[in-house]
Amino acid sequence: MHLAHHLAAVERLHLVPGAHLITLRTAAVDPEGDAVESLEAEREIRAERESLVALLSARWGAARTLDLGPHLLAAADGAELPAPERELCWHVAELAVWTVRGRWCGVGVARRSPEAPHRLLAAVAEYGRPVPHEPG
Repeated sequence: MHLAHHLAAVERLHLVPGAHLITLRTAAVDPEGDAVESLEAEREIRAERESLVALLSARWGAARTLDLGPHLLAAADGAELPAPERELCWHVAELAVWTVRGRWCGVGVARRSPEAPHRLLAAVAEYGRPVPHEPG
């Protein structure tokens, strides 16, 4: 696992102003390939997410779980969503979220379509923005 690199990358996000979305890891699996290989890649990415959430929770307190489904529906209906939710909702169904140093930070697994690779993502919002809530 690459947890030390993931932690460092998430910490660096807090040093840069603005909203950001980064890929921490991509599990490159051939979508036409072996289903077992794809399931193993998904298991590995999800295990890394859980380990990263545990480490970040030890630093920042318990994570809140954010369902991005309502954000995806709002975006599909033409709603203007701020970054990084605008990008996240198209890829991530559920996000572990913390508020740290006046900004929210989230970690999730991206894969809304079977053709897309599994990705471990991290996001941070602009300073002063509250944790997203259900749009509308």
